[in-house]
Amino acid sequence: MEILGLIDTLESMILEGFKIPMTKKTIIDEEKVLQVTDKIRLVVQGGGGLVKKAIDKRSAPPKQETIDFEEARREVEKVKGILAEASEGDDKATEIIESAYKIAKEVRMGADKYADEVLSNLEATSSRILRSVKAGRTRLGKFVTGATQVPGIEEK
Repeated sequence: MEILGLIDTLESMILEGFKIPMTKKTIIDEEKVLQVTDKIRLVVQGGGGLVKKAIDKRSAPPKQETIDFEEARREVEKVKGILAEASEGDDKATEIIESAYKIAKEVRMGADKYADEVLSNLEATSSRILRSVKAGRTRLGKFVTGATQVPGIEEK
């Protein structure tokens, strides 16, 4: 059952990692993840009490730890830079999305205007054709109703 605890630890490390905005990516501490995977290997390989001793020995903090404040400051600045870039990325993404919506609206309006012009031309052409058809039927109606003489042609 030790392995389930280690898997839970690994899962919580992933869930607690820094999420990169607008992606499905997470930044996690590689060293800690590798330590947990090493512990999982030891548990899977067996070894009973030796496993616990190896885990305790490996994860025990060093007796004397010195803090390099300059390195810590650089790390803090690095994280601030990452957060600033993420914030700038969010702003830029929002700007791009707004621009895309504006362009889409203009394209839609242009397409509607073009469709209206095409339909107007079609309506005008249809009206001319309809007038020609009516005029033709009117002419034919004169011949069908009993007129024996074709206009413009004299009988001999």
